[in-house]
Amino acid sequence: MADYGPYIGEVDSVHDGDTINIVLDVGFDLAIHTRVRVFGINAPELSTPAGKAARDFAKTVLTPGKPVKVLSKGWDKFGGRIDGVITYDGKDFAQTMLDTGHAKQWDGAGVKPT
Repeated sequence: MADYGPYIGEVDSVHDGDTINIVLDVGFDLAIHTRVRVFGINAPELSTPAGKAARDFAKTVLTPGKPVKVLSKGWDKFGGRIDGVITYDGKDFAQTMLDTGHAKQWDGAGVKPT
């Protein structure tokens, strides 16, 4: 799998514990709004209390306008997003979610976890 970037951007909004809406500067005076599936983790679904807690925690870390870097791992197999490593303040967002118990490691293999 090839990596693309890293791209500089800023947080637009947090959808859930493992999906973040980001405005990326892709160069050539061009910015795009994209949805990033956080690479390497799976957070609980929003329909659960744990999913809402993961989303709410993520919102405290990745506030709107926060500068981030995104290293794209390609398109998410579930469609409409890129898989990406998000770093903020020199920290890996996926590791933050793992360290706080708001997500589990996931290698992306197999069916979508529940």
